[in-house]
Amino acid sequence: MQTTYEFVSSAQGETLAQYRQSRARVSFIMGPIGSGKTIESCQRVFDQICEQAPNKSGVRKSRWIAVRNTYPDLKGTTIKDWRELYDNEEVKLGKFNMDFPPTHSLDFDLEDGTRVVAEVVFLALDRPDSVRKLRGLQVTGFWLNEVKELSKAVVDMCDGRHGRYPDNCSWHGMIGDTNAPDTDHWYYELAEDVKPEGWLFLRQPGGVIETVIGTGHNRKSVWQPNPNAENLNNLPEGYYIRQVQGKKDDWIRVNLGNLYGNVSTGKPIYGGTWNDIRHIAKHPLAPIPRHQTLMLGFDFGRTPACIVGQLMPNGKLRVIEELIATGMGIRKFMDEMVMPALKTRYARFPLSRIQAFGDPAGIAKSGNDENSPIGILVDEYKLNAYPTASNSPERRWEAVNYFLTNDIDGQPAFELSPECKVLRKGFNGGYQFRRINSSGERYTDTADKNSYSHPHDACQYLAQGAQGMVDYAWRDKHDELMQMNQTSGRDRKTGY
Repeated sequence: MQTTYEFVSSAQGETLAQYRQSRARVSFIMGPIGSGKTIESCQRVFDQICEQAPNKSGVRKSRWIAVRNTYPDLKGTTIKDWRELYDNEEVKLGKFNMDFPPTHSLDFDLEDGTRVVAEVVFLALDRPDSVRKLRGLQVTGFWLNEVKELSKAVVDMCDGRHGRYPDNCSWHGMIGDTNAPDTDHWYYELAEDVKPEGWLFLRQPGGVIETVIGTGHNRKSVWQPNPNAENLNNLPEGYYIRQVQGKKDDWIRVNLGNLYGNVSTGKPIYGGTWNDIRHIAKHPLAPIPRHQTLMLGFDFGRTPACIVGQLMPNGKLRVIEELIATGMGIRKFMDEMVMPALKTRYARFPLSRIQAFGDPAGIAKSGNDENSPIGILVDEYKLNAYPTASNSPERRWEAVNYFLTNDIDGQPAFELSPECKVLRKGFNGGYQFRRINSSGERYTDTADKNSYSHPHDACQYLAQGAQGMVDYAWRDKHDELMQMNQTSGRDRKTGY
């Protein structure tokens, strides 16, 4: 007598449902621990085994490779979860062989009269040179379990081996699940920057939400349960919030909050106020010329930066573009990067509708030609440029935090274009307080000077300008002195 099985299940969340229903060539889902990713991957593999188009004999053939980085993880998690669903005391859909490589040979009939004959082979690929295990495989699909633990070389080889079995297979590709990786990981680059055609990257809500109490360097993260978290029906009550106890904020952000991590050893300056999910625009931001002012935030020195943004009538600060250079003085930076951008991408903004804000130290004159950086912007490039009212780091950080922590009509008051990649990585932790000792929790009171600090300084001056924290009196004094001394500075053509 043939045993009949009926599998009835529903995805425990909108993102899980989208992942399960997707038939993109490559689809990955990123989520916190306990969010149901692995089980959903198991169910999706099974669904697609049953969906594979039958051949002339009515047989639905397919071969899947389930990949994990190490054999202990493969055995303890990937195989365990698969067998709990499809090879246990109550359900037998074929023969499971734990020899190397572990393989589940499935053979069963469907209600429509077709027969499913499929293999799910479990492989551990923990090193880039593990790609040799994949050579010669004829595969329908790959399931990459905990994607962030796999090297890019392994993923690339997997992507080149599917679609070879059976002949004329109706679907082939890769699926995968993962916790959040670091911002320098290949997954981050593909999901947030490259976005390859035919690849779908899904992101679940975090299990906890971070809020902040206190101000300045004394800010402290407070974690709260996220009511929008997925798979809560299958978890013990308080599953996520209980795990917060005794954990460091960096661990909580990645494993429970589903936020990208960072490779820094310091303390993120915007930890608790920056939210990569909420503050990043879904598409690259474009300037809005109609009745709007274009705003520029400048940081000077030999590593200059200019951040382009707009303050909208409702109070939202939109950060559109980052211009960053090394080994340039202000004139070369303006000639080669800023002015070309203003004359092309922002050509619809006349100089009268552009305002620039910079480091108050930028009014100090150079010993070489008696000109100050902000004075050069005013006199030689004809910009409406002003120093901000304060260079205090705490005042600058709070100017940005004002926008990060406020909502307007239910939407964040700060929006960053995904094209601003350096700023984004800085917000995610690259812009940091440096750790003083390797074993403790002591940090400097000032930002670490690294590749993220200069563009973030410029962004802070932009935020100060947007809030009106500007030394307008300096401009009046400067213009008066210029009228008294017509020989100061040198004339430059702006192209306008």
